[in-house]
Amino acid sequence: MKCPKCMTENGARTICKKCGKFLYNTDVNNRAKMTRGQRAKEDAKIVGKKFKKIFSYIWIVLVIIAMSGWFIYFMLMLTGGGAGFGG
Repeated sequence: MKCPKCMTENGARTICKKCGKFLYNTDVNNRAKMTRGQRAKEDAKIVGKKFKKIFSYIWIVLVIIAMSGWFIYFMLMLTGGGAGFGG
């Protein structure tokens, strides 16, 4: 790869050997290919993060529902409307 600053040919280096500029190429063909196992591991990480996020939202909703139920129950008990619930 040629350095854009000093035009020195650097081969596969990531830093220019003459001026020290970082050589950056956004071309995806420049990257090393991932093996099937590496791709599976990356996919599992992504799925795990999504599952964790969805599970946390479900957990929050369940906690809110449970707390609302208890709040309604105790409000009925305080106002005397809860006599039919077992007391």
